[in-house]
Amino acid sequence: MHKSHSIAAAVALAAGLLATAPAFPAVTRTFNMQTVAWVSKDNPAQRREVAKFGEVYGFVPATIVVHQGDRVVLHIRNLEGGGDDGHTFTLPGYGINKSLPPLSTETVAFTAGKAGVFPFHCEFHKPWMSGELVVLPNR
Repeated sequence: MHKSHSIAAAVALAAGLLATAPAFPAVTRTFNMQTVAWVSKDNPAQRREVAKFGEVYGFVPATIVVHQGDRVVLHIRNLEGGGDDGHTFTLPGYGINKSLPPLSTETVAFTAGKAGVFPFHCEFHKPWMSGELVVLPNR
């Protein structure tokens, strides 16, 4: 057999095997997240900084990595206890805007159908209270 024929045969065989290979099954990925306040208005030593800059909020973890097709479940705890300490978990790329009342745990679930990097934030404290969902392409 000529060398170019054997290469072509190997490529055709590999293409046929890949076409019939089973796809990796989607999995459910569960994350426990929470809100955080890095500067507390209740700490007398920090009142001057709070008056000048405001409180600094965030999500932990701030980066979530999944694969396309995975089912994503986020259990998000808002650890702030005051009446004005509500937050949201807003993920525009997936049409999600979930209210996070003070001292609550809310669940957000969706399928990561689109690959890419999708920012999320709190509507009340953007752009600082933010993070990103990284959806890796199908395996």
